[in-house]
Amino acid sequence: MSYSLEIGVRYLRSKKRATVSMITLISIVGVALGVAALLAVLSITTGFEQAFKDKVLGVNAHVLILKYGREFRDYRDVLATVGEMPEVDGLAPFSINEMMLTKGERRAVVLVKGVTPSGVRNVLDLPQQMISGGLEGLRRPGSVPTVAPKATTDDTWQWLRDIRDGKPQKVAEPEGGVEDAGVSEREEPQGRTTFWEDEKQRREARREAARRARKPSVGAVAKPDEIEAMLSGLDDDALALPDDPEWEAGLMQGGAQEPIDTLPGIIVGKALAEDLGLEIDDRVTLISPLAALGLALTEPRGSATRSREFRVIGVFQAGFQEYDSGLVYTDLFEAQRLFDEGDNVTGVELRVHDLDTSYELARRIEQDLGGAFHSLDWSELNRNLFTALEVQKIALTLVIATIIFVAAFNVIATLIMIVLEKKREIAILKAMGATDATVLGVFMVQGVVVGVIGTLAGVLVGGGIVTYLDKIRFPLDPKVYLIDHLPVVLNPTVFLVTIAIALLICTVSTIAPSWWAARMLPVDGLRYE
Repeated sequence: MSYSLEIGVRYLRSKKRATVSMITLISIVGVALGVAALLAVLSITTGFEQAFKDKVLGVNAHVLILKYGREFRDYRDVLATVGEMPEVDGLAPFSINEMMLTKGERRAVVLVKGVTPSGVRNVLDLPQQMISGGLEGLRRPGSVPTVAPKATTDDTWQWLRDIRDGKPQKVAEPEGGVEDAGVSEREEPQGRTTFWEDEKQRREARREAARRARKPSVGAVAKPDEIEAMLSGLDDDALALPDDPEWEAGLMQGGAQEPIDTLPGIIVGKALAEDLGLEIDDRVTLISPLAALGLALTEPRGSATRSREFRVIGVFQAGFQEYDSGLVYTDLFEAQRLFDEGDNVTGVELRVHDLDTSYELARRIEQDLGGAFHSLDWSELNRNLFTALEVQKIALTLVIATIIFVAAFNVIATLIMIVLEKKREIAILKAMGATDATVLGVFMVQGVVVGVIGTLAGVLVGGGIVTYLDKIRFPLDPKVYLIDHLPVVLNPTVFLVTIAIALLICTVSTIAPSWWAARMLPVDGLRYE
C-alpha cells in the first residue's frame, strides 16, 4: 500500500489540470469549516448544559422528598429514617411559598424559601454563593418552632364560600325564633334555609362572615382602671419614649417599628438586590399576595393579611437569573410563622455522595417511606430544561454536520474528476498487474488525505475559537439566556467525537468513486488513446 499512498497524493497535486487541484483545495476548506463549526457548537451546547446543571444543583438539592396533600408535619421521622442511608451526605427540611417583597414603593414577587442555618450548609451551595454579608443572623437567638395554627372546620369554610356565592345557608334556629332571623323557608329537622331578602342583608352577612373568620392578633383591651393600676408602679424614666430615630420614624407613620437588629434575617439574590436597591441591613417587608388580593373568603389561610419585616443580612449570586432575581432565603421558623403553617414544611431535601445514583436512591426512598410520600431527583425536577437543551444540541449538531456533508460531496466530485483524468494511468497499472484492491487503495487514500488535512485544520481553527470565547467570557443578556456569559467546555471527548464524525463522512464518501475506478477494465482506459 506504500505506492498506493504515493500515487494517490501525487494525483491530488496534479499539475495537468488546475481544476482538480482547486476542487481539492475547496474540499479541504469545506471539511475544515464544517469541523470548526461542529466543534464550536458542541463545545457551546455542552457548556450550556454543564452550566445549567451546576447552577441548578447549587440552588436545588440532589433529591427532594415530598408528601401528598398539604400537611407534612412528620418530617422529623423522615429525617431520622433517610439520614441513616449511607448514600446521603446531608439533609434538611425546607418550606417555600410565593410572597411579595417590598422596600418603599419598590416591590417584586419572590419565592421565599425557609431553611435551617445548619442544614443549608450541608445541602446547598449557598455559603459559597454569598457575595456580601453571610448566614450569621439568619436565625434569631432564642427562636423556636412555631405551633400549629388554630383549626377551622371544613363546615365553617364551606359556609363562608356559600355566603360568597350567594347560596342558601343552613343555620341553627336563632334564640328569638325564625321570625327574628328573617328567614322565609324551613328545612326540618337539621337546619333552616336562609335567603337574603335584599342586598343590605347580603352585605351584613358578608361582614359577619369576615368577623367570624378573622383570627385575633392581639389580646383583649384592658379597662381604664386596669391601665391606671399598671402605670402607677412605673417611674417617669420607664414611661419616656426611646431615643431611636427608626422608632420615631415608625411612630410618625402610624406605629413603632421594631429595632433593625432584632428583625429576622433574609438573604436575597444579586439581581433582586439591584432591582430593589437593597443593601446589607436594609429593612424589607414580605407580604402574602393572596391576602393582598382580598381572597379572605376563598381559602382558610387567607383570612388575614400576613406580613413581616425582615433585615437584609446577605446577597448571593447563583449565576442563574431565575434564582438571582426571584428567590430569597430566611429561617425555617420565620417562614412557618409567615406562611401560618405551624410546624409544617414543604419537603425534605438531601445531597448524595454520587450524583449518578440520585435517581435510584429517590426510588428506594419512596419504597421505604410508603405511599404517602414521593421523591424527585434533580433530573426529574428539571426535566423540561435539560430535555430542551439536549434536543437543541442534537438539532444544531445535525445542522452543522450538513456542512461536512457538503464538503464530502466535493470530495466525491474531486475523485470522479481524477478518475476521468487518470483513466489511461489506471489502465496501465492494471496491465502491469495492479489488482482492484491496489487501485481502490489509490483513490481511497486521496479521499482520506483530504479528510485528514481538512479535519486537522478544522480542529485548529475551532479549538482556537472556543479557547478565545472561554477566555474572554463573551457576555450574554441574563434576562434572555438566564446566564451572564457564553459557557464553553473544552472537553477532549468533544474533540474526539468531532474528529471521528469528520473522518467517517470523508472516508465513506470515497467508496463509490474509488470502487468505480477499481472496476475499470484496462481496455476501457486505453480505448481512445
